[in-house]
Amino acid sequence: MKRSFETGIWIIFWTIAYFVLLGIFSSSSESLAIDHIYTAIFMLTLMMSVAWSEYYRRRFLTKLSYKIWAINLYGVVMIGAFINQLLFNNLIDYILPGYYFISYYSFWDIVKFFAAFVGMSTMIGLSMEWFQLQKERTTLLTSRLNSLINQVNPHFLFNGLTVLYSLSLKDNKETSSAIIKLSDILRYVIYQSPDDTVKLSSETAILRDYLDLQRYRVHPSTKIDFVDNISEDVSVSPMLFLPLVENAFKHGVHGETENAFVKITLREENGVVNFKIGNNKSGVSTSAGIGLNNLRERLNLLYPNKHSFIITETENEFNVEMRLHDN
Repeated sequence: MKRSFETGIWIIFWTIAYFVLLGIFSSSSESLAIDHIYTAIFMLTLMMSVAWSEYYRRRFLTKLSYKIWAINLYGVVMIGAFINQLLFNNLIDYILPGYYFISYYSFWDIVKFFAAFVGMSTMIGLSMEWFQLQKERTTLLTSRLNSLINQVNPHFLFNGLTVLYSLSLKDNKETSSAIIKLSDILRYVIYQSPDDTVKLSSETAILRDYLDLQRYRVHPSTKIDFVDNISEDVSVSPMLFLPLVENAFKHGVHGETENAFVKITLREENGVVNFKIGNNKSGVSTSAGIGLNNLRERLNLLYPNKHSFIITETENEFNVEMRLHDN
């Protein structure tokens, strides 16, 4: 696919170049056969120089300095112009006797032709490589992000199923409500998490569903607070907050029956989203967990130089503050 695209670009380039040169070289308003022949031969010498410069650029540009590369281009232009004049002034009569071709331009005029074509072809080649690099980089980032999100998704399913199992054992009347909340979370994870961005309000709704599910699991004395103040117009990358909430229950609230808490605030002001979460500690540091490292990597990919991620630990508490900037 890449090779056919590049080939198409070069075909278009040389087709346009041929007719431009034909218009320059034609001796009258109507191009004659001799004009087409002269243009074709002239363009062959240009193509040789362009091919030489492209080969050298692909093979050695990343290994050599720009100065050496520029000297090489200068040599390509000068040698190409010399071969062109040698061909039309000395050799063409032996190749095509009877046409009496001569070089219509001085050596330095020919140099200008070759410099223009080598320069344009170099720009085209660099542009195509740049676009290809951006495409590959985007594909790689998308693949890495999908991989990171896929590492997160199963945790919510397992935790949700655990809640349903626990409620069913007790024949709890809240089972049907829990099933609906879990289905909402799964629908969000499956259909919206692959999107580039989602409404912040959608993330907030899923957080509330998740917290409601967790309330079925934890001890009744556990304090779970969630305060938000957001705008309906703000969008964020999906699945950034849930891993932190899950981390709070997994490493803080889980197993605790006294003094357990999760406190969350989510605010947005002037395009800056500020998410804070704190929970009690169960005696083990949670700052180096796989989930948090996963989230750090996603933030670096999605919000390069546009986020902050601060972890604060005390003997009894674990706190995280995440800020996302839209500019």
